[in-house]
Amino acid sequence: MSYTEALTTQTFSIIDALYEYGMNELVISPGSRSTPLAIAAELHEGIKTYIHPDERGAGYFAVGLTKKRRQPVGILCTSGTAAANYTPAVSEAGLSHLPLIVLTSDRPHELKNVGAPQAIEQHNMYSNFVRYQTELPIADSHDSAESLINDKVLQASQYFNGINMGPVHFNIPVREPIMPNVERLDLFKRVQKSMIPATTVPGHIEKLKGTGLVFIGETAEDLTPLVSVLEQGNLIAVCDPRQNLRTFVKDAIVNHDMMFSNFSENHRRYIEDNIDFIIRIGEPVTSKQTNAFLKQTAVPQYLISEFQDIKPFPVTPDETYVGTINEILPRLIADNFKSDTKERFTDLSKVLHKYIDEHISGFDDEGRYVYDIIRETDASRTFFLSSSMPIRDFERFDTRVVHDVFANRGANGIDGVISSALGLGTKEPVTMLIGDVSMNHDINSLLLAKLENIDFTIIVFNNNGGNIFSYLPQYAHKPHFERLFGTPLDLNFEHAAKLYDYEYIHIENSNELTKEMLNKTGRQMIEIKTDREHNLESHNELKARLKELVDNAEF
Repeated sequence: MSYTEALTTQTFSIIDALYEYGMNELVISPGSRSTPLAIAAELHEGIKTYIHPDERGAGYFAVGLTKKRRQPVGILCTSGTAAANYTPAVSEAGLSHLPLIVLTSDRPHELKNVGAPQAIEQHNMYSNFVRYQTELPIADSHDSAESLINDKVLQASQYFNGINMGPVHFNIPVREPIMPNVERLDLFKRVQKSMIPATTVPGHIEKLKGTGLVFIGETAEDLTPLVSVLEQGNLIAVCDPRQNLRTFVKDAIVNHDMMFSNFSENHRRYIEDNIDFIIRIGEPVTSKQTNAFLKQTAVPQYLISEFQDIKPFPVTPDETYVGTINEILPRLIADNFKSDTKERFTDLSKVLHKYIDEHISGFDDEGRYVYDIIRETDASRTFFLSSSMPIRDFERFDTRVVHDVFANRGANGIDGVISSALGLGTKEPVTMLIGDVSMNHDINSLLLAKLENIDFTIIVFNNNGGNIFSYLPQYAHKPHFERLFGTPLDLNFEHAAKLYDYEYIHIENSNELTKEMLNKTGRQMIEIKTDREHNLESHNELKARLKELVDNAEF
């Protein structure tokens, strides 16, 4: 067997084996050394390929592809720093339990550490983030070559779902010549398996009695079967913006940041006396104030984690259960009755929402814009929220609670958020909320909407800097704040819209936003100019008014 035939067998077989275990999509960043793998994927009828010329963005695009359905998605690059640029997305996938398959092509061993171009040490380069990593041998004619690939992919597949789900890494050294035999379609012979994760239930589950607060963060598992349990009269469901169960559960508390940030000692004492247990489900919630409450309260806490990688933040729970949430939660709850405490929480939530609905017209800051955007955007559109202010403002001003919401909150970075939004956008229409600093960080990924014909509206809040720092202690140190944290960039994004072929709309006040504009199909960029100082003052004014409502609530 010639080297070309051996290379073809190896590269075509690994692509086919990954397809067998559920990989239907692969994001390719063009390069030379990855040629045989790229051609194999392009020829495979069961795999859809995407092209992203920037590896950092490509990794995050794949994060978006897998975020909703959690099916394994691959990324492929050439050797050298191309592979290093995957690192931020791999870290996000690792912390978010996303089944990302990283395929890095590499120089052969004789070209390592000798000064050859585009050769860095790639084996184990994502050790801190992946669940599994391996390096394939140089393709040869040994009769074990194909069985080795089958074994390696089988080993990796255990991390494509279940309690250890997360990214895996295959490093694949390739010698020249790198062109495979494109006629060997017979190597695509595997049938895709049905990958159903096993139900996992701990042997002993304590029975909880009384009234409970149930905090629900982002989960991979679909929790809609739990709606009837969470609507029980003795359970108060508190949902993160990224937990889309919140659109199904009647009286779910979605504005909890405004509650817990304003609770007094009297409120906390009432909770200590009337809440018997707290259950935390999935990822930690976004709200810093809600997490502060959880850290301080003496109420017993129980954590249900769908993954073996337990996240005890913000405080170590009294008991932890690892497994299938839909099976564990019903077993935890011992009784069902109507609780006055639940009524007080839901009544306060309605009061806060009612106040915002009735008084938001008196504000003209970013929060007002977010409120109007939510109200006028069709429920069929999905929101992708950038880090920093967009996700926090969405939580505060979403009084409608009808949209699916996604965000990158594994590592909580601002990098790659446009890419991830566009990855999600390959499946459904997406509206993205983002600030100017985050926009600049991933701006070249706007290209993907054009290449893939994605229905994508990106709304940029251009406050000329990092707005979230105005709410942090650094703001008090005025001599160095603006240069080190405010970071004014003085950008006009109209030029980016023209570069990437987006319809551009400039907004000066909230009255200019229309329902038709917000629900238009195609590619559009809406730039909203705001002022950081005004946003801070307006935010604090609304918070003070809401605090009065919380103080006067019957607790």
